[in-house]
Amino acid sequence: MREYYIDELVSGNETLSKDRYYALSHHLSAKTFNSLNNRDRFNYCMMTQEYYMQNCGSLGRFKSTGIYGAFYRSDLPLEYWSDRQLQFLHKNRKEIIGYVDQMWSDLKFIGDNTKDLLVELIMWEEIPNILQQIELSPQDNSLYSVLVQIMMRAKFTTFEDSKIYEQLYGPESYIASQIAGTEENRTAIVDMAKKCYAELDVIPNYNVPIYVRQSRPSYSSDGLKEELVTRKKDWPLQKVQTPIFKIK
Repeated sequence: MREYYIDELVSGNETLSKDRYYALSHHLSAKTFNSLNNRDRFNYCMMTQEYYMQNCGSLGRFKSTGIYGAFYRSDLPLEYWSDRQLQFLHKNRKEIIGYVDQMWSDLKFIGDNTKDLLVELIMWEEIPNILQQIELSPQDNSLYSVLVQIMMRAKFTTFEDSKIYEQLYGPESYIASQIAGTEENRTAIVDMAKKCYAELDVIPNYNVPIYVRQSRPSYSSDGLKEELVTRKKDWPLQKVQTPIFKIK
Protein backbone atom coordinates (compact mmCIF):
# COMPACT_ATOMS: atom_id res chain seq x y z
CA MET A 1 0.00 0.00 0.00
CA ARG A 2 2.81 2.38 0.85
CA GLU A 3 4.53 1.73 -2.46
CA TYR A 4 1.27 2.38 -4.31
CA TYR A 5 0.57 5.48 -2.24
CA ILE A 6 3.90 7.06 -3.11
CA ASP A 7 4.52 5.83 -6.66
CA GLU A 8 0.97 6.27 -7.90
CA LEU A 9 -0.99 8.80 -5.83
CA VAL A 10 1.71 11.32 -5.02
CA SER A 11 3.05 11.26 -8.59
CA GLY A 12 -0.45 12.01 -9.87
CA ASN A 13 -0.68 8.73 -11.78
CA GLU A 14 -4.07 7.24 -10.92
CA THR A 15 -3.72 4.09 -13.04
CA LEU A 16 -4.50 1.07 -10.88
CA SER A 17 -2.35 -2.03 -11.34
CA LYS A 18 -4.08 -4.64 -9.21
CA ASP A 19 -1.66 -7.33 -10.37
CA ARG A 20 1.28 -5.37 -9.02
CA TYR A 21 -0.48 -3.91 -5.99
CA TYR A 22 -2.05 -7.06 -4.57
CA ALA A 23 -3.50 -5.30 -1.51
CA LEU A 24 -5.85 -3.16 -3.62
CA SER A 25 -8.03 -6.14 -4.56
CA HIS A 26 -7.57 -8.49 -1.58
CA HIS A 27 -9.09 -7.88 1.84
CA LEU A 28 -7.25 -8.52 5.06
CA SER A 29 -8.39 -11.37 7.23
CA ALA A 30 -10.23 -10.48 10.44
CA LYS A 31 -7.20 -11.58 12.50
CA THR A 32 -4.75 -9.34 10.63
CA PHE A 33 -7.17 -6.41 10.41
CA ASN A 34 -7.68 -6.45 14.19
CA SER A 35 -3.94 -6.73 14.81
CA LEU A 36 -3.13 -3.42 13.04
CA ASN A 37 -2.61 -0.23 15.00
CA ASN A 38 -5.07 2.57 14.31
CA ARG A 39 -2.81 4.45 11.89
CA ASP A 40 -2.19 1.38 9.74
CA ARG A 41 -5.86 0.40 9.90
CA PHE A 42 -6.75 3.92 8.73
CA ASN A 43 -4.25 3.64 5.85
CA TYR A 44 -5.80 0.31 4.90
CA CYS A 45 -9.32 1.78 4.89
CA MET A 46 -8.20 4.62 2.64
CA MET A 47 -6.46 2.25 0.21
CA THR A 48 -8.80 -0.74 0.13
CA GLN A 49 -12.54 -0.17 0.30
CA GLU A 50 -14.08 -3.54 1.04
CA TYR A 51 -17.71 -2.86 0.13
CA TYR A 52 -18.76 -3.34 -3.45
CA MET A 53 -21.91 -3.42 -5.59
CA GLN A 54 -22.84 -5.43 -8.62
CA ASN A 55 -22.44 -3.54 -11.88
CA CYS A 56 -26.20 -3.53 -12.50
CA GLY A 57 -26.77 -1.57 -9.27
CA SER A 58 -23.91 0.89 -9.43
CA LEU A 59 -23.15 4.27 -10.88
CA GLY A 60 -19.77 5.93 -10.54
CA ARG A 61 -18.93 9.36 -9.18
CA PHE A 62 -20.78 12.15 -10.93
CA LYS A 63 -18.56 14.48 -12.96
CA SER A 64 -19.96 17.72 -14.32
CA THR A 65 -19.94 21.47 -13.98
CA GLY A 66 -22.71 21.25 -11.38
CA ILE A 67 -22.64 20.98 -7.59
CA TYR A 68 -24.20 17.71 -6.45
CA GLY A 69 -26.02 16.93 -3.24
CA ALA A 70 -24.58 13.40 -3.31
CA PHE A 71 -21.48 12.03 -5.00
CA TYR A 72 -23.15 8.80 -6.07
CA ARG A 73 -26.46 7.23 -7.04
CA SER A 74 -28.65 6.96 -3.93
CA ASP A 75 -25.61 8.16 -1.98
CA LEU A 76 -24.16 4.66 -2.48
CA PRO A 77 -20.77 4.55 -4.18
CA LEU A 78 -19.40 1.94 -6.54
CA GLU A 79 -16.79 0.98 -3.96
CA TYR A 80 -17.06 1.91 -0.32
CA TRP A 81 -16.14 0.86 3.19
CA SER A 82 -17.42 -2.38 4.68
CA ASP A 83 -19.28 -2.44 8.00
CA ARG A 84 -16.11 -3.28 9.96
CA GLN A 85 -14.27 -0.38 8.30
CA LEU A 86 -17.14 2.02 9.00
CA GLN A 87 -17.27 0.93 12.64
CA PHE A 88 -13.54 1.58 12.99
CA LEU A 89 -13.73 4.99 11.28
CA HIS A 90 -16.67 6.23 13.35
CA LYS A 91 -15.35 4.84 16.64
CA ASN A 92 -12.01 6.63 16.16
CA ARG A 93 -13.36 9.81 14.57
CA LYS A 94 -11.32 12.25 16.67
CA GLU A 95 -8.06 10.43 16.01
CA ILE A 96 -8.82 10.16 12.30
CA ILE A 97 -9.36 13.91 12.07
CA GLY A 98 -5.73 14.21 13.20
CA TYR A 99 -4.63 11.83 10.43
CA VAL A 100 -6.54 13.89 7.86
CA ASP A 101 -4.81 17.05 9.12
CA GLN A 102 -1.45 15.36 8.57
CA MET A 103 -2.42 14.22 5.07
CA TRP A 104 -3.63 17.70 4.21
CA SER A 105 -0.39 19.41 5.22
CA ASP A 106 1.71 16.86 3.31
CA LEU A 107 -0.26 16.40 0.08
CA LYS A 108 -1.72 19.88 -0.54
CA PHE A 109 -4.76 18.38 -2.30
CA ILE A 110 -7.91 16.43 -1.44
CA GLY A 111 -8.39 13.06 -3.12
CA ASP A 112 -11.79 11.51 -3.81
CA ASN A 113 -11.43 8.99 -0.98
CA THR A 114 -10.66 11.82 1.46
CA LYS A 115 -13.73 13.73 0.26
CA ASP A 116 -15.79 10.62 0.92
CA LEU A 117 -14.29 10.39 4.41
CA LEU A 118 -15.06 14.04 5.17
CA VAL A 119 -18.70 13.42 4.29
CA GLU A 120 -18.97 10.01 5.97
CA LEU A 121 -17.69 11.30 9.32
CA ILE A 122 -19.42 14.70 8.93
CA MET A 123 -16.08 16.45 9.49
CA TRP A 124 -17.32 19.98 10.11
CA GLU A 125 -13.98 20.57 11.88
CA GLU A 126 -12.27 20.47 8.47
CA ILE A 127 -14.41 23.23 6.94
CA PRO A 128 -11.57 25.81 7.26
CA ASN A 129 -9.24 23.47 5.35
CA ILE A 130 -11.86 22.89 2.68
CA LEU A 131 -12.36 26.65 2.32
CA GLN A 132 -8.62 27.12 2.05
CA GLN A 133 -8.52 24.50 -0.69
CA ILE A 134 -11.35 26.31 -2.49
CA GLU A 135 -9.21 29.44 -2.56
CA LEU A 136 -6.55 27.40 -4.37
CA SER A 137 -9.04 25.64 -6.68
CA PRO A 138 -12.14 27.86 -6.87
CA GLN A 139 -13.52 26.01 -9.92
CA ASP A 140 -13.49 22.57 -8.25
CA ASN A 141 -17.21 22.01 -7.74
CA SER A 142 -16.62 18.77 -5.83
CA LEU A 143 -15.32 20.87 -2.91
CA TYR A 144 -18.61 22.74 -2.74
CA SER A 145 -20.37 19.37 -2.93
CA VAL A 146 -18.39 18.26 0.13
CA LEU A 147 -19.53 21.36 2.03
CA VAL A 148 -23.23 20.93 1.22
CA GLN A 149 -23.12 17.25 2.19
CA ILE A 150 -21.44 18.02 5.51
CA MET A 151 -23.98 20.75 6.31
CA MET A 152 -26.87 18.48 5.28
CA ARG A 153 -25.72 15.60 7.48
CA ALA A 154 -24.92 17.96 10.36
CA LYS A 155 -28.52 19.24 10.13
CA PHE A 156 -27.30 22.85 10.04
CA THR A 157 -30.56 24.83 10.22
CA THR A 158 -29.38 27.85 8.21
CA PHE A 159 -28.56 25.51 5.34
CA GLU A 160 -31.79 23.54 5.75
CA ASP A 161 -33.75 26.79 5.35
CA SER A 162 -31.91 27.79 2.18
CA LYS A 163 -33.01 27.60 -1.45
CA ILE A 164 -29.95 25.47 -2.24
CA TYR A 165 -31.03 22.85 0.32
CA GLU A 166 -34.53 22.79 -1.19
CA GLN A 167 -33.11 22.19 -4.65
CA LEU A 168 -30.70 19.46 -3.54
CA TYR A 169 -32.64 17.68 -0.81
CA GLY A 170 -36.23 18.97 -0.92
CA PRO A 171 -39.32 16.96 -1.95
CA GLU A 172 -38.82 17.84 -5.61
CA SER A 173 -35.18 16.72 -5.64
CA TYR A 174 -34.03 13.41 -7.11
CA ILE A 175 -31.07 11.02 -6.90
CA ALA A 176 -28.73 13.09 -9.05
CA SER A 177 -29.95 16.51 -7.98
CA GLN A 178 -27.50 19.30 -8.65
CA ILE A 179 -27.32 23.06 -8.82
CA ALA A 180 -25.35 25.13 -11.28
CA GLY A 181 -21.81 25.96 -10.29
CA THR A 182 -22.44 29.68 -10.53
CA GLU A 183 -20.55 32.32 -8.60
CA GLU A 184 -23.75 33.11 -6.69
CA ASN A 185 -24.24 29.52 -5.55
CA ARG A 186 -20.59 29.05 -4.68
CA THR A 187 -20.55 32.24 -2.60
CA ALA A 188 -23.74 31.24 -0.79
CA ILE A 189 -22.33 27.79 0.05
CA VAL A 190 -19.06 29.25 1.33
CA ASP A 191 -20.88 31.80 3.50
CA MET A 192 -23.15 29.14 5.02
CA ALA A 193 -20.18 26.82 5.61
CA LYS A 194 -18.36 29.58 7.50
CA LYS A 195 -21.44 30.11 9.67
CA CYS A 196 -21.79 26.38 10.22
CA TYR A 197 -18.21 26.07 11.47
CA ALA A 198 -18.50 29.16 13.67
CA GLU A 199 -21.73 27.89 15.23
CA LEU A 200 -20.57 24.31 15.90
CA ASP A 201 -17.11 25.33 17.07
CA VAL A 202 -18.48 27.11 20.15
CA ILE A 203 -20.70 24.22 21.24
CA PRO A 204 -18.87 22.31 24.01
CA ASN A 205 -18.60 18.57 23.41
CA TYR A 206 -20.67 18.77 20.25
CA ASN A 207 -21.50 15.33 18.85
CA VAL A 208 -22.32 15.00 15.16
CA PRO A 209 -25.75 13.53 14.35
CA ILE A 210 -26.02 9.91 13.29
CA TYR A 211 -26.62 9.83 9.56
CA VAL A 212 -28.96 6.97 8.61
CA ARG A 213 -27.86 5.60 5.27
CA GLN A 214 -30.06 3.64 2.94
CA SER A 215 -29.95 -0.13 2.81
CA ARG A 216 -27.16 -1.65 0.75
CA PRO A 217 -28.47 -3.59 -2.25
CA SER A 218 -26.48 -6.12 -4.28
CA TYR A 219 -24.01 -6.77 -1.51
CA SER A 220 -23.34 -10.08 0.19
CA SER A 221 -22.17 -9.35 3.73
CA ASP A 222 -22.29 -13.09 4.43
CA GLY A 223 -19.97 -13.67 1.51
CA LEU A 224 -17.47 -11.13 2.79
CA LYS A 225 -17.69 -12.52 6.32
CA GLU A 226 -17.00 -16.01 5.02
CA GLU A 227 -14.11 -14.73 2.93
CA LEU A 228 -12.49 -12.96 5.88
CA VAL A 229 -12.92 -15.89 8.25
CA THR A 230 -11.73 -18.64 5.91
CA ARG A 231 -8.78 -16.79 4.36
CA LYS A 232 -5.67 -18.86 5.06
CA LYS A 233 -3.14 -16.13 4.32
CA ASP A 234 -3.16 -12.39 3.70
CA TRP A 235 -1.61 -10.46 0.89
CA PRO A 236 2.19 -10.45 1.12
CA LEU A 237 3.88 -7.67 3.05
CA GLN A 238 7.21 -6.32 1.91
CA LYS A 239 9.44 -3.55 3.12
CA VAL A 240 9.42 -0.50 0.83
CA GLN A 241 11.96 2.28 1.11
CA THR A 242 10.39 5.75 1.16
CA PRO A 243 13.28 8.22 1.10
CA ILE A 244 11.38 11.12 -0.51
CA PHE A 245 7.92 11.21 1.00
CA LYS A 246 7.77 11.14 4.78
CA ILE A 247 4.81 9.29 6.23
CA LYS A 248 4.09 10.42 9.79
